[in-house]
Amino acid sequence: MEMVAAAEVESIGVNLTPPLSPLSYSLHDSFLLSHCASCFSPLPPDPHPSLHPLLYCSPSCSSSHSPLHLSSASHHLHIHLSQNPYDGQTSDLRAALLLLLQIKSHHPFKQYDRICGLMSNRHQLLMSNHDDEFSTRIKNGARAMAAATMMRDGISDSNLSEEYLLEEAVLCVVVTNAVEVQDRVGRSVGIAVYNISFSWINHSCSPNACYLFLPPESHGDGQRFLITPASSNGRQPIQLSPNSQFLTESTEIHGGPRVVIRNIKPIKKGAQITIAYTDLLQPKELRQLDLWSKYRFTCCCNRCIAVPPTHVDQCLQTLTTASCNDVGIENLTEYINDAIDEYLSSNNAESCCKKLENTLLNGFHYEQLIIRLNPQNHLSLNAYTTLASAYKVRSMDENLLHSKKMKRFSAAYSLLLAVVTHKLFLSESCLIASVSNFWIGAGESILDLARNIMSDCDSELQSFNCLKCGLIDVFESDFVNGQSPKRVLDISKMFINCITDVFPKVWKFLVHGNSYLEVVKDSIDLLMNVKEIKGGEERVELLWVGVHCLLYGGVLMNIFGGKDSHLSCYIRGLVYGGDAKDCGE
Repeated sequence: MEMVAAAEVESIGVNLTPPLSPLSYSLHDSFLLSHCASCFSPLPPDPHPSLHPLLYCSPSCSSSHSPLHLSSASHHLHIHLSQNPYDGQTSDLRAALLLLLQIKSHHPFKQYDRICGLMSNRHQLLMSNHDDEFSTRIKNGARAMAAATMMRDGISDSNLSEEYLLEEAVLCVVVTNAVEVQDRVGRSVGIAVYNISFSWINHSCSPNACYLFLPPESHGDGQRFLITPASSNGRQPIQLSPNSQFLTESTEIHGGPRVVIRNIKPIKKGAQITIAYTDLLQPKELRQLDLWSKYRFTCCCNRCIAVPPTHVDQCLQTLTTASCNDVGIENLTEYINDAIDEYLSSNNAESCCKKLENTLLNGFHYEQLIIRLNPQNHLSLNAYTTLASAYKVRSMDENLLHSKKMKRFSAAYSLLLAVVTHKLFLSESCLIASVSNFWIGAGESILDLARNIMSDCDSELQSFNCLKCGLIDVFESDFVNGQSPKRVLDISKMFINCITDVFPKVWKFLVHGNSYLEVVKDSIDLLMNVKEIKGGEERVELLWVGVHCLLYGGVLMNIFGGKDSHLSCYIRGLVYGGDAKDCGE
């Protein structure tokens, strides 16, 4: 099944749907004590942590979710799982039990391959041998669900059988259709399953739409559906009213994060609507592996079948080594991934920085070759992301000079990540979300450094207004409603032109003393023609570049996320002052 455009949408950043309520949802295990179980919003730190398995931010959230949690038998899961561990996120099981509750309450069950209009993909997920890890997890999860519902109904689990076809099918629906719900800093805090108006949207590695999450109180009064299911004999849209039963076939429940679809490219009437199910900054091989492991399908979108590969995919795999076999690349990949995993597990930031920077600077030695990565290679991008984090950790040092140096390097890697991926974004507009986050991260990191060395940074921020590009006016305007892609490119050019003269000076200040960063400029146009910095000049220019990066990232973010999103509010807090962290929460 697929969804297509019900009308032509020439501009970008348009809501294609009203906010949609979930059919089922659940927090991931690690966020049960830090986030509201209903709306997924973060909770304030509790000096006396509760032993209750679920927490809520308000009485309304409690009243909307707690009865569902109890009725679905989710609270009985831990008893069975304490004796029969489940190799996976128990959020899948809780979401599946909630969905199962609704199916039995509101819908006669007729088949296992499609439930509430959603494909279960059951045959594909369980077609492997019985010792297959994925298949085994589904079967064990279905058994745990059955045990929980029997305990709820007062039935002895000694009556458990060997087959739980309904539970397996519902769990497969969740695995196939659930989407990771992210908070404003990009962390995946839980999952949610939505009705067919969302779940029938297919994947593409070059999508024309994206989705964002809104709080439960977001209603979108007056908004209409600009997408509709395609007819069975082609892509001609079925004409439906906004309140069509076909679009709301399943019973939506109270609470849970709402989702809205927005377009990031112009769309012709009848054209298929697509979103991304995976990280688009991965090369084709990794995207396909991720899609197969999670959803059991192989993507055949235009980007994946392009011969030769698209410019973006070529860049993501580019090496500066003349020749190298697959084994050498696999060894390099394993080395970098191991260094990153070691840092994430042990928090040994200094060791991680040494390993990654040595590889980036001197290459990876394999047999008689030295394999060198291009700055736009996906392994380089992963390394930059990790190095920005690792140097930030190292900046938490009592030695002020050392702390400042680490902050400089962290800001430099954040900025490098934004610059490198921005060039990819100009070739592939679907990367807008990633690039926006990178520019925002760079701006935030640079402003943090500026505050560290400027006593009057906040007062300078409040008076900031660049007349050359007017980014702050663009950020606050409603330009995202009804604007053409050309307008976005014009804004991008204004931003680049505005910081070009200042950027090289700031870059030289940020990277001074880092062997890799001092030479990485070779393939980045913005870093050419580096000039000397005069004494003290870098302070004002840091502020200038930091605010520009923050606002430009915010302008891009407004397109796919809306001007009233949590992140947009957060950016206003950083620029105008105030407690940005609490903004919108």
